[in-house]
Formats: sequence, C-alpha cells, structure tokens
Amino acid sequence: MTITRWLCILMLILAGSSGAYANTPILLYHHFQPITSHMSKSMRRWSISPDKFKSQLDWVSSHGFHTITMEELVGHLKHHLPLPLKPIVLSFDDGWKEHYTIVYPLLKKYHYVGTFFIITDSVGHSAYMNWGQIHQLAADGMDIEAHTVTHPHLSALKHAEAQKEIVESKRVLEERLHKPVTVLAYPFGSYNEDTIAITKAAGFEAAATVGLNDGYIYRADDSYTLVRYALEGGDSLEYLAYAKGFDK
Repeated sequence: MTITRWLCILMLILAGSSGAYANTPILLYHHFQPITSHMSKSMRRWSISPDKFKSQLDWVSSHGFHTITMEELVGHLKHHLPLPLKPIVLSFDDGWKEHYTIVYPLLKKYHYVGTFFIITDSVGHSAYMNWGQIHQLAADGMDIEAHTVTHPHLSALKHAEAQKEIVESKRVLEERLHKPVTVLAYPFGSYNEDTIAITKAAGFEAAATVGLNDGYIYRADDSYTLVRYALEGGDSLEYLAYAKGFDK
C-alpha cells in the first residue's frame, strides 16, 4: 500500500463528525494468521498476523479513537444519530473462521465493536464461521451485514443475477438473525449504477466499496458508495503515525 493511500486513511482518522457528514475511516480486514513463506502471494497480501492486529488495536486505543459499527455510521448519515468523538469502523469481510477465533476475542478484550460482512452461502463451510458463531457475535453487540450470496463481481452480472445475490443475502441474514440488515459490502468493491439501484430497491440503507474517495467525507447522498480502506499484510499504522507525528 502506498504512503499516499495511508495518508488518506490518516486524514480520515483525524477528522471529526457532525450532522449528515462523517469523516470516519472504515478499515477493512480479511485474514488473520501468521505470515509464512509457504503462503501464496495473494494470501500474504491479505493476511495480518494476530500480533500485528493487536498492535493496531493498541494504536487505535492509545490515540483516543472510538469504534462504531457500520449500522451506527449509517444511522448518523441517514437519521442524524450522534457519533462519539474520533469514530472509526473496523470491518471484516467474508465470514472467515478466524474472525470468530481471533478477531472476536480481541475486540471483546478492548471493548470494541466490529462489523462483519457475511457471504451467506459460505456459512458453515470448513474455513468459515457457522451460524452459531455468527449468532454469538450478534448477541455480543457485533454488527452483522451482507456480502452477497456467493461473492461475485456484481458489476459483471446480468440484472437478475445481481438482484438474486443482493436480495437473497439480505433475506437469509434477516431470517437467521431476526434483525434488520441495512448495509451491503460489494465483493471486490465491484458495482455499477444497476448494482446501486438493486441495492436501494432491496431495502439496504447503504453499501460499502473499496478505494479512495474525493474529499474524504462520507455524505448521506453518497451512502451507497462508502469507501473502505483495506489493510494489507505489509502495512504499518505505527510507521505512518510516527512519520506524520501522530504518535506524540
């Protein structure tokens, strides 16, 4: 990840929030495991060691940030509900089993909340959480949201296929969790105008993508393209904080 990209993240982190605006960073994580030379290049890129993740949570804590969920961020944008000072969202994609065995205990230790975007057809498979584990996350105050049925590039699908992926993921999660599911994460950050139209019609209040946005401000009318920043294995919050003097 480039220095420029991280500086954009840190600009978001330093900003506050008010009204229908929220200068709130949304961080995105995937895998949590020790990094080894036997891993594929892709797995090394998207994996963060548990110790490194813990150090990042320490950084968040020591710099006075307060974790919020995607649901809370959207409640602020759409319904003007208040946010704490220096809010930050920690989001976790796909529903991997290590989100339950590694991430969940650490979030509880720090009294943090996180948002978990679930691929519904993957639930219960060997590398993924099962419904019992997802229920426990939800019961403990974690935010469970949708990440489609099978994790496709939505912008590459025909309308009916994309509609099924989006609508069905919401239906399954709401039936299983007995709670509204209000946010969709586009797999691979892939979306187009039709994707957004389907997402709105399905009853989602917001959707998240991946990349850089202009101005680093999330507005209520941009709530279907909320930008998240993916944490890669080689990234260092500590280094960038030191380089910009944020550790003082």
